[in-house]
Amino acid sequence: MMGTRQELFPLLQNAIHDRQWKVHDLRLELTSEKKDPRHQRKKVAMKKVVANMTMGNDMSALYHEVIACMHIPDLEVKKMVYLFLINYARARAEIANHAVNGFEDDLNDANPLTRAMAIRTMGYIYVERVIESLIDPLRHCLRDRDPYVRKTAAMAVLKLYMFDRSLVEEEKFLDMLKDLLADSNPSV
Repeated sequence: MMGTRQELFPLLQNAIHDRQWKVHDLRLELTSEKKDPRHQRKKVAMKKVVANMTMGNDMSALYHEVIACMHIPDLEVKKMVYLFLINYARARAEIANHAVNGFEDDLNDANPLTRAMAIRTMGYIYVERVIESLIDPLRHCLRDRDPYVRKTAAMAVLKLYMFDRSLVEEEKFLDMLKDLLADSNPSV
């Protein structure tokens, strides 16, 4: 049976207070300057952020701290940062706008998995600044030396086509996709 308003109000206040402390604690973990050469503390903190997102808790207040983790050269951390961006960027465009420089760095990374994750994530985020920043890297990734990056870029073109068909046609991405049909690697 439901309690009275007087009984439920303290419970609601406690839940709000607990969430605020949770965000505060995660913020401290993500900004910690303690020696952590393998970034294990930040990896654990990002896992907690993703777990909270999965449970429906709003973690968008941590976007500055999460975006700061984009520079960490660990694929697992990058995956979690990108998941955070996909989850919150549509509702809060400023989150995506702050991440553009990190995407650009990752698109120039030597690791093809990092390049592919960056182009895939950008393709999921339908925010004007990200779309504008996607055009040239997408063209480059469609010609990347790695077949996985080319394949991922082709999928990003399809996502972009669903979002803005005329942009894909103007930028001649369909012609580039046709060229990929004759790619020397069948996985593309």
